[in-house]
Amino acid sequence: MISWASSLPQKLAVAAVLLVLSVAIAASPAPAPANQSSCYKHLFSFGDSLIDTGNYIVHFSAAPGPVVELPYGQTFFGRPTGRWSDGRLIVDFIVERLGFPYWPAYLQATAGKSLAEEFRYGVNFAVASATALSQDFFRKKHLRVDLMPPYSLGVQIGLFKKVLAVLGSTDQERKAAMASSLFLVGEIGANDYIQPLFQNKTLEWVRPLVPRIIRSIALSIEALIELGAKTMYVPGIFPMGCTPLFLGIFPGDDRDPATGCLRWLNDLTLVHNHMLKSQLNELRSNHPGVSITYVDYYEEILSLVTKPVENGFTAETVLDACYPVFVPGREVVRCPDPSRYVSWDGVHLTEAAYKIMAHGMLDGPFAMPPIMSTCNRNC
Repeated sequence: MISWASSLPQKLAVAAVLLVLSVAIAASPAPAPANQSSCYKHLFSFGDSLIDTGNYIVHFSAAPGPVVELPYGQTFFGRPTGRWSDGRLIVDFIVERLGFPYWPAYLQATAGKSLAEEFRYGVNFAVASATALSQDFFRKKHLRVDLMPPYSLGVQIGLFKKVLAVLGSTDQERKAAMASSLFLVGEIGANDYIQPLFQNKTLEWVRPLVPRIIRSIALSIEALIELGAKTMYVPGIFPMGCTPLFLGIFPGDDRDPATGCLRWLNDLTLVHNHMLKSQLNELRSNHPGVSITYVDYYEEILSLVTKPVENGFTAETVLDACYPVFVPGREVVRCPDPSRYVSWDGVHLTEAAYKIMAHGMLDGPFAMPPIMSTCNRNC
């Protein structure tokens, strides 16, 4: 595949709109039991819909969409919570393992409650459809930005600085809070490629964005380091060419015979991830006292696609969506058992897939050192 510009079906535009629709809901998830044995005092996360636990639906409450209705949230919460899945996300499993209650998304902070108390265990700044580059960058490139939330990674870092200011009244207190915190920076960057492609930009137009996106991620990491962060996990991008959305849009494109995924889109993903790993190596060299760990989302998800049965999924539907809201030409009918599917709605994953991904971060092998080993070292 060389270009998206030739003849996109109308359903692509529909999928692009659906990808960012949702509304606010009043209820929040019940807290998990707190375990005070955790050696990280806070967890702060930044990214997009893979870990957004409710920020998007608060800010864009006027735009109704599928995430506010069942079966979203059915598997664990029994109701929609603003998570783009049937249940918990990666960040939820990490929070559980660290022994924290489910803390709120930043925009869900309770009115009248002190921020210091509200964000006692940390906060999630991730927003569905967020980009690494700013809205202004894409506007100058003459792209529509109405489908991009104004919460790029840099904006999320700015919001974090506001929270940090209330977690410590002195520089010493803030530095101590940073040093005892775990930071999850990403996944971020996929929407920087997806949004231009949705707007008929070619692969050749999109590819030069890679170094800009990687630099934006690096600047955010450096900003956190300057504030005193000591432990960071930075995921790469998942294999976009394996998503049912893109497979449905381009059914005749060149596929990898080993996976059934779109080669050209996965090649773009690999370029991004390779450059991100190189940038993280440079950051480690420049900041030897900081632990910066790359998380291999690409190989994690690809392992689910290539070995579905071993991971509890159904081989025949490993590239299908359980609830294909974002798959052109597919009737939107709920599957009887989401735990047998990797993809939930054609773009986002099922709780079953997220649980495996979180395990790969917490215990390895897709993050080395894994989170729990760095936690044990800090204790």
